[in-house]
Amino acid sequence: MSFLKAFNPTRVLGALRRRAQHRGVSKHYRPGVMPIVDNLVLFESFQGRNVGDNPLDIYLELRKRRPELDIVWAVAGDIEPPKGSRGVQWGSSEWMQVLATAKYLINNANYPWFFRKAPGQVYLQTWHGTPLKRLGRDVPGVSLTVGYQATMEREAKSWDYLIAPNQFFVDVFPKSFNFDGTTILTGYPRNDRLSKVTPEIRQSIREKFGVTDASEKLVMYAPTWRDYKRTAGGNWDSVNYLDPNIKLPSGFRLLFRGHHNTLDAHSSTVAGNAIDATKYPDVTDLYIAADVLVTDFSSVMFDYTVTGKPILFLAPDLDRYRAERGLYLDYEAEVPGPILKTDEDLVDALAKLDNINQAYAQKYLGWQKRFDSLEDGHSAERVVSIVWAN
Repeated sequence: MSFLKAFNPTRVLGALRRRAQHRGVSKHYRPGVMPIVDNLVLFESFQGRNVGDNPLDIYLELRKRRPELDIVWAVAGDIEPPKGSRGVQWGSSEWMQVLATAKYLINNANYPWFFRKAPGQVYLQTWHGTPLKRLGRDVPGVSLTVGYQATMEREAKSWDYLIAPNQFFVDVFPKSFNFDGTTILTGYPRNDRLSKVTPEIRQSIREKFGVTDASEKLVMYAPTWRDYKRTAGGNWDSVNYLDPNIKLPSGFRLLFRGHHNTLDAHSSTVAGNAIDATKYPDVTDLYIAADVLVTDFSSVMFDYTVTGKPILFLAPDLDRYRAERGLYLDYEAEVPGPILKTDEDLVDALAKLDNINQAYAQKYLGWQKRFDSLEDGHSAERVVSIVWAN
């Protein structure tokens, strides 16, 4: 990607709009000046756009172990904080005050450009997936803006703990953001529930989406975002490589899960006739509900294989994605399922799913051993024991 593309007008305007949302920062955000509150904890997931991912499962464990803590969740719009906590609107003056004074900060992404960790604060970075696509300084050219990379490297210096779901993450992720702090190899808290699923829990989730027949096979399509797909306003555009009217084989039903980065561009038409679960807050529930995952370069593949259920890889733009963003793995050699290019390929694969399961059984087991060996249902316990040891 060229220098001019990295600094195109839509990106600049988008950055200015985001900064305008934080007017009054100097008045309300005073890290190091306002005193630290020892029993105050701030949780955040994707800038308050959901209450989920790793922070949620850490919260649930911490709430049981340390009920005396005052726990706050950053929330955006009409998102509700979980029971036992209180919410503050992300970007508000109250949120800035909590960000500056909470003893513990738990986040799965980055804070805004003005963030500075105050002396005495403890920052737990959970992140949100094992990286398949290259990150930070490992991305070819300048596919990510220089501002974003600088922000992430600066923020990484503030992390006291970084959660790693597997050794591959340890080997790849910290150096991509020049992080040299404490990486804790614990598994992912958000996957704990995948080891504790009952038929009743699974069916109760499916019924939320109108899937009442336990024998119906639910196909979850979860593509990731693309650096090269943007709206006229500069936001990341929705991604769906399936015909909106695709007809799956008898007994299968499609559920669409758009990426959180594309929420601003999302509409019901993107999902077509599929069940639209893009705004459903907890993706772990969707793993439990689904019978088959269809993805491309998303980290959902690493989490979903904890379930032992099949994965199909719909990647019609593999060559372009690999050239422009870059991958950490040899995609064709290592992914534990067939690589598909078209709707017809997908329909055919679903009709032959049993044969595909047999053909990829050994590769799937090897993948699980490499990436999922720590996913035993106790990751959140390990994280809380390490971070809140005193």
